[in-house]
Amino acid sequence: MFPGPTRVTPISDIDRLNAARAVFEYLSKQDALPSVVTDAVIGFGTFDITLASFCGDLYANQHARRIIFTGAFGAGTADLGMPEADAWRLQLGRTHPTIPAKDLIIENRSTNTAENILFTAALLSASQPRLKFGEGLAQVLIVAAPSRLRRVKLTLKQLFPSVRTTLCRPETTFEHEGALFTAKGLNFVSHLQGEIERLMTYPDRGWIVPEPLPPEIVQAHAILKFS
Repeated sequence: MFPGPTRVTPISDIDRLNAARAVFEYLSKQDALPSVVTDAVIGFGTFDITLASFCGDLYANQHARRIIFTGAFGAGTADLGMPEADAWRLQLGRTHPTIPAKDLIIENRSTNTAENILFTAALLSASQPRLKFGEGLAQVLIVAAPSRLRRVKLTLKQLFPSVRTTLCRPETTFEHEGALFTAKGLNFVSHLQGEIERLMTYPDRGWIVPEPLPPEIVQAHAILKFS
């Protein structure tokens, strides 16, 4: 006698929401600020230009000696009307107008995380050789969309392993970040699932250093992927 069909328990909306929230908390975990002044705060462009002001706060509070903005166009940023790094520079000028131009570096051609880092490195090597990654930039703060923070760190670690990094973000919530994505017509839950997918697959491609995922995050990812 053949066994009957396997019953698949449907995933509830509550389960999916809890899984998404767990993934967001994992991806967006920040580090404690170091007790020393770092060489730079690097802002990785996204549509939330208020992050530029947060970079300005870190500089103004003497957590970093200079600010670097990197990014051209990406998901949700076409309506900025200019590269992300340039839009962030304008935002910084509105909220922190006294920051000296000499302490602000703009890289506005990159379209993905690896390019953000490599194009910035090339720009610095050409224009300010003393600020090479791992030399003049030995310790940096990283500011990015909260759900992208972990991947940025792992990418930088792959490309320039000697650079010490600290992940930084303003206070935020799962709901707030979700609303930002919704306003741009983007699916926040799908984005979170995709970020975990990248952490799982990018090491084999040599794009980020491998980092084992906690079992509960693997389970949460499965809920998001198959629901």
